[in-house]
Amino acid sequence: MPTDPRTQTALSVQERAVAEFRDNAPLTFRIASVADELPEYGSKERDIALGNFWPTEPLLAGAVYSMVAKVAALDFRLRGPSRLVKKYKELLLAADFGVGNGWCNFISKVVQDLLTQDNGAFIELLRPEGASPSTAVHGVAHIDSQRCERTGNPLEPVRYRPHKGEPRVLKWYEALPLSDMPSPREEHYGRGLCAISRIMRAAQTIRDISIYKRQKLAGKRTPALLFASGISRDYLKMCIDQAVEDQLSAGQSLYTSPILIASMDSTVPIGAQMVELAGLPDGYDEDSSMKWYVTNLALAFGTDYTEFSPLPGGNLGSATQATEMAARARGKGPGVMLQQLEFAIGYWVLPRGVEFQFASTDATAEAQRVELASMRAKERATRIQSGEITPEQALELAIGEGDAPPGFASTEHEDRIDLVVRELAATEQRVASLQTQLKALTLTLPSKELPLGNPDSLPTSETVEPSTHSG
Repeated sequence: MPTDPRTQTALSVQERAVAEFRDNAPLTFRIASVADELPEYGSKERDIALGNFWPTEPLLAGAVYSMVAKVAALDFRLRGPSRLVKKYKELLLAADFGVGNGWCNFISKVVQDLLTQDNGAFIELLRPEGASPSTAVHGVAHIDSQRCERTGNPLEPVRYRPHKGEPRVLKWYEALPLSDMPSPREEHYGRGLCAISRIMRAAQTIRDISIYKRQKLAGKRTPALLFASGISRDYLKMCIDQAVEDQLSAGQSLYTSPILIASMDSTVPIGAQMVELAGLPDGYDEDSSMKWYVTNLALAFGTDYTEFSPLPGGNLGSATQATEMAARARGKGPGVMLQQLEFAIGYWVLPRGVEFQFASTDATAEAQRVELASMRAKERATRIQSGEITPEQALELAIGEGDAPPGFASTEHEDRIDLVVRELAATEQRVASLQTQLKALTLTLPSKELPLGNPDSLPTSETVEPSTHSG
C-alpha cells in the first residue's frame, strides 16, 4: 500500500498541503506565453491548441510518433513471487479495459499526453466503488488529459469532467497525475511544460514556411500587387480570368502557367511594377534552417540529433562518438520519462515485493547490460573464491541485481518471501481497522475523559504485536 499523503500533509507548513487550499482557485495563470498565438499557460484552451497544432507540422508529428513508438515498443519485466508476477502481468497487459492492444494502447496514450499536453497525463487506478486505499488495484486505464483539472488538493488531486454527467473529484488512490518538466511554482498545481510547448515557436516558423511554399506552388494566394501602365484595368482582368479558366480546364490545379498579355496598341509600351506581399525571410537557407530545426527538436524532446535525422554531412564520426551520443540521449528525456513511468506503476499499482522495469530493445543498450552483468558475475566469483560469500549467497545477490531470474531461487526461499508479503498486507489491514475504531471511540467519548499527554488512557480493543516469524 502506498504511503497515505495525509501522514505527510499533517507535518507540512506549506499552503498546498491544506486540502481546502485549491478548491475554488482559478486554473488560469498569466505568465509569458511560449508562442504569441497560444492561449495563456495554465488554461484548458492552451492544451487544446497544442493538441490541434502538432499534427499539422509533419516533422513535429514524426518526432512525437518516434518518441511514443520508442516507449510503446519496449517490453517490461516484473520481479517478485511467481504467483504475484503472473497476476499483475495479466493486469498490465489488459490495461485500458483491454481495448485494442491493451498495454500498447495504454502506454501510447500516456506518453502522447506527456509529450503534447502541459497538463500532462492521467492514469486511473481501478478499484471497486467505496474501496479503501489498501485495496489492491484491479486495473489501470488512461484518462483524457483535456478532461482533467488539477485541484491542488493532495488528497483529491484530480477533477474529471466526463462527456455527460457531473464532474467527479478523484482521490489520491483513484487517479495518478503525471507531467513533463513540472513547474516549481505552487500555483501551477504540478502542471508541466511539455515538449510541444518547448518547440512551439520554432515549429510555427517551419510550418508557416511550409504553407508559404505550398501556396506558391499551388498558385492559390495573393502573392503581390501589380501596377500596370499602357493597358486598361478591364483588359488586364479579362486576360487573367481567361488564363485561370484555361488552366483549370487543363487540369493544372497546382502549377500556374505564366499569363500572356499582348498590347492593344503596338505603339504604346506596357510597363509594370510588382510589389510582393509575402515571401521567405531575407537570406533564408533551406538546408541550414532544417538543421537548426532538428537541433531544436532534439533539445525539446531531450534526445539526440540522430534520433530524428542523420548528422549533417552524412558522417557519424567515430564509433566512440556515436556510442556516447546515444548513451547521453538515453539518459535525458526518454530516460526521465521511463523512470517516471516505472515509479508510477511500481509504487502505485503493484503490491510490495513486486518490481516493474522496462526492458530495452536497443541493441547497444542490451550489449552494455550484458557487459555489466558479466562484470558483476566475475566479481561474485572472486568473492566466492575468497570465502567472503557462499554460492547460495552469490545466487541471492544475482537475483537481487537482476542477473538471474527469481525462479533460480529455491521454492522454500520463494515461499518465505510470499509469506512475508502476505503478513505485511494483513498487518496493514489490522492497523487500518484499529485506527478506524480509535477514531470512532474518540468521537463518542467526552473530551475530559481523554486527557492530553496520557496516551495510555485511550481505550483499545486489540493489541497489535509485531510478527515474530523468522523464516
